[in-house]
Amino acid sequence: MKKFLVAMLLAVAMVAPAFAVMELDIKAGYIVEPTVTVTQPGEIKCTYSQDPSYSVGADLYVFLMEKIGIGVGVNHIFDSEFSGNDWHAWADDVKAGSTNIFAAVKPVLAENGLVDRVYLLGQLGMGITKFSSDVDDYNFSENGLYWGAGLGIEKSNIIVELMYSVNYWEHAEGSEWNEGWSYTTRRIAVNLGYKFSF
Repeated sequence: MKKFLVAMLLAVAMVAPAFAVMELDIKAGYIVEPTVTVTQPGEIKCTYSQDPSYSVGADLYVFLMEKIGIGVGVNHIFDSEFSGNDWHAWADDVKAGSTNIFAAVKPVLAENGLVDRVYLLGQLGMGITKFSSDVDDYNFSENGLYWGAGLGIEKSNIIVELMYSVNYWEHAEGSEWNEGWSYTTRRIAVNLGYKFSF
């Protein structure tokens, strides 16, 4: 995964000088209702809700043929507590968040209508999930696949996006805590940001 991300960064760096249009999107988001699905050995699954959260991020794009942007990005999703009594049966103050680094694509669907631009978003990369509780043994960070898809609009360089994203993570082999368990975090976010062109 790291080699893939390095290759994407190099591709953007090599292509950038050939094109006049590059964009940097800076954004903040509100995570509506994150959920975490825990899969135990034997395919036993339980899904838990988290409290709403916030995110910050940035994407850098180079536009191909004026309608397709390719680039890289990063976002950080702040920790939020798990909801409900099921988690509190074994630990209090259980939280999770993540930092995601990804390759991105931004195809433009329409321009110069009611808004300046309507576009799709696709993201694929690596997520670093941080899990913590008031029990010391349950504090760790794990890497895993991250992907996201969404729709955005732009007006006077102000951007508004609706994003759906997924983080996959699990414990490393030999972990003393719940070896063989895997986790899937799903999030819906509303992002507000600003686009810089250069």
